[in-house]
Amino acid sequence: MDLTLVDLPGLTKVPTGDQPKDISKRIQDLVKKYVASSNTLILAVSAANVDLATSDALALAREVDPQGQRTVGVLTKLDLAEEQSTAFEALAGEVYPLRLGYTAVVCRNEKSSQAGMTFEDALKEEHDFFTRQQRFQPLLSQCGIPNLAQRLQFLLLNHIREALPSLRTNVQQMAGKCREELATLGDENLEKQMGQGPLLLHLISCYARHFGDLLEGRVEHRLREPPPAKLVGGARIHHIFHRVFAQEILHFDAFTGLSDMDIRVAMRNAAGPKPQLFVPEIAFERMVKRQIQKLEDPALQCVALVFEELKQLASQSGLGCGQALLQGEVGDLQRFPGLREKVLEVAHGVIRRSLQPTHNMVSNLIRIETEFINVDHPDFIGGLRAMSCVQETRPETPPSAEAMGSRQPSQKEDVIRLPPVPLVVTPAGEPSEKERMDTELLKSLLLSYFTIVKRKIIDSVPKAVMHFMVNSVQETLHAECISELYKPDLIPQLLQEPEELRQKRRSCEAKLAELQKAQDLLAQICDAAAGCA
Repeated sequence: MDLTLVDLPGLTKVPTGDQPKDISKRIQDLVKKYVASSNTLILAVSAANVDLATSDALALAREVDPQGQRTVGVLTKLDLAEEQSTAFEALAGEVYPLRLGYTAVVCRNEKSSQAGMTFEDALKEEHDFFTRQQRFQPLLSQCGIPNLAQRLQFLLLNHIREALPSLRTNVQQMAGKCREELATLGDENLEKQMGQGPLLLHLISCYARHFGDLLEGRVEHRLREPPPAKLVGGARIHHIFHRVFAQEILHFDAFTGLSDMDIRVAMRNAAGPKPQLFVPEIAFERMVKRQIQKLEDPALQCVALVFEELKQLASQSGLGCGQALLQGEVGDLQRFPGLREKVLEVAHGVIRRSLQPTHNMVSNLIRIETEFINVDHPDFIGGLRAMSCVQETRPETPPSAEAMGSRQPSQKEDVIRLPPVPLVVTPAGEPSEKERMDTELLKSLLLSYFTIVKRKIIDSVPKAVMHFMVNSVQETLHAECISELYKPDLIPQLLQEPEELRQKRRSCEAKLAELQKAQDLLAQICDAAAGCA
């Protein structure tokens, strides 16, 4: 294999003639661009008749190769060196050591070239020069242009042995990425093989199946990519049911918006003109219905959250969610923007039509609970148990002076005058002992029954949402897409591929072909280079 030699310009310090003022920086940047690569062997050419410590070539090579692992020193103008001993020390690596060592050469000068000296004559003269120098006899293998060429060929083969395995790996990885990208651009021959009608049915079926896979958790991640660190698909709906809705209902206070005064008023209103002997059941029902009705709003919010989640799920099912969740043919939808837009439009329509029936069912679940208050529920605390709990937790209340009767003579007038009744009447003063007990009893009953209803709503609302919305959408999506999109006059528009995508596919195919050629070439080089992995 031939060695590619890049002849870089010499490093200059002072601009001459019409050269730009920053010529020195430009040349240095150009040289660094070539020598910075780890796959480059650097030939640092220095004159033997000057101190190596001042060599610009070695100084620049040290910047990109500080250990001297890929720098070959070349000493020129040995025929002009006054001190041969100094040149010998430099050639032996005693002045500025390099792992790849130095090679000394004697080139034709301009006068010899003009005199007609051929390259072969120059090589013979160079050979005669080194053989005459007794000082260089031990290092003759490092002298002369032929030895330099042989040395560079040897270094090239070694470099191939070291670099080829990683180079082959890089090319294989690039080819793999190119194939993946080509797969995302779709198979251009698929339409020719199947025909437009069957291809459209195939794409619709893939979309509906992948929608169901995302919903049911049958998600296949790309093997080379880590799984997503967040919930996706149906897992997000589960989170809405059990972490958002359920927690909100569980933490909903049974006495939200209900004070002890409201309870006293309700009990008195339920008793009418007669004194109440027991806690009025009408007051209990009115208050518990009022509190149950407050659960309708969070239940409908749960429906709205699942509705939005399904719309997002429809967009993620191969319509450009940017997360590469799925493998398979669904990527072909990216080829056809018209089809992608129409499929998403149909999917959103199916989801939207399921919203009202779900709303109605969830509202009916709340209405069912308010229409019949089942005080015979086995988990309901009941009157006797509630009374026992109230008596156990009731603090001792000392009898009031009014209850014991007053031993002081009355100072009031003998004539009793009744005050006028105001338009708005509320219980006044401190509640009596009986009122306090009845209030606590009613609160205990209300808490017990409301807890039962909350558990039922937490269980029934997700079931209603799953049946009327989630499962309904999943079952009808495929048929709706076919009904709306599989029309002879519409198919050509839906399967119209953008020109930029076709150009990108052709570019990717050309790149893959070049990479395959590179793989074949590297395989041949590997066979030619002994010991190459």
